[in-house]
Amino acid sequence: MRITTRVLAFVAIAVASVLLSASGALASGVLPARARPHGWSLDRMTAAMAQFSTSGNSGAYYPPTPFQILYATPNTGTLVSVDGGYEALNSNNFVASTGTYFFVPLWNADDSPPIVGVWPMTHQEAIPYFFAPSQVGGRDFAITIDGHATPIGPAYLAGPITTAPLQDGGGTHIITLGAFVHPLPAGSHTISISGGVFGSDIPETYSFAFLEQDITYTVTVRPFR
Repeated sequence: MRITTRVLAFVAIAVASVLLSASGALASGVLPARARPHGWSLDRMTAAMAQFSTSGNSGAYYPPTPFQILYATPNTGTLVSVDGGYEALNSNNFVASTGTYFFVPLWNADDSPPIVGVWPMTHQEAIPYFFAPSQVGGRDFAITIDGHATPIGPAYLAGPITTAPLQDGGGTHIITLGAFVHPLPAGSHTISISGGVFGSDIPETYSFAFLEQDITYTVTVRPFR
């Protein structure tokens, strides 16, 4: 797994929290992991975004999709040193029309070097690879929409997806933790993402103990005309 300061996505999420009900997810704005808005799955979205996700969110690689993708401002943000690790802070602003679905990526992992631990070959292997404390140790991931937080757990992990050589070092497989968000009513909304990687394989690969994030998006929704 390759970690960069632009990657997106918090205490281990209990299984009961991970298994979100469809009604609870819809109430928060976050769709269930198996939802297929416009016929798109999380796997399909991960594949479409692979080059964009690994390019530092360069507009040159922004993919054509039916969604507004929420992403951190390229080449900006702040890394704050915290107890041997880092917290990545960033933000961005978006304008969308009513009826627009959103896609919110929280974190990406790929097999461009350096790779944390042993890269998974199947989706079944990817879940413990990404979430187990003995490996990458992803935890505490959440999407908060206008103050309402939804935990994002293993059901929302897509991949590994096979891709063309990636922009961050030539890997050809990527994992993305992300979720689709239901269209929001007209007005101004605040959407934030949190979470990070705290596993024992992180300091064995990098010069820090963990990396977490706190990214805030301001989304203005305007009536469709």
